[in-house]
Amino acid sequence: MELDLRSVEPQYRHTLVLETFSKMKDGEELTVIADHYPTHLIQLLSGQIEKYNVEQTNTGDFVLKVKKGSKAIIAHISEFRKMGDTFTPVPVLRKNEYGVILVFFKAGQYIPVHAPDSDLIFYVLQGKGTAYVDNKEVEIREGSIIIVPRGVKRGIKAETYMEALHIVVPSPSPEDHEKIMGAAMKGIQEVDF
Repeated sequence: MELDLRSVEPQYRHTLVLETFSKMKDGEELTVIADHYPTHLIQLLSGQIEKYNVEQTNTGDFVLKVKKGSKAIIAHISEFRKMGDTFTPVPVLRKNEYGVILVFFKAGQYIPVHAPDSDLIFYVLQGKGTAYVDNKEVEIREGSIIIVPRGVKRGIKAETYMEALHIVVPSPSPEDHEKIMGAAMKGIQEVDF
């Protein structure tokens, strides 16, 4: 099955994909064509997909192929490594109960300070930077673990190239995720929820 989202109004895209996906059986495949990297869709579907692949076309569009089903995830960080204009979250698994995300930063990139309704476990795999937690600044580096309860302000800024494992319980809504990504793209340092 194939869905071309390029001509669909942005506010209807996720709903269309989720409704189509919910009607599929395990083992069936869905191809989604989008005009941007489909991070949010991967997050929304990751708890229900056996595998996925994203390729960029010569025209700059992205083709996401997902196979419905659940299985254990065994992967290497190099399979997820990706850089963008802002910090780059790449979902490994997203369920309503929790989300597992690899986050990649260039020096100077950041996650805006915010206080979402989810607990955070943030483990620095490589690099160094600053964590902003509950109005305090803390230096973080390879091996640092940050655990922040829901409702407490938090943010991260990379001093060098940085990779981190980011676990949130429960998963944030796509709207909350878009709010944070939008703020980072506009250079906004703090977001109210």
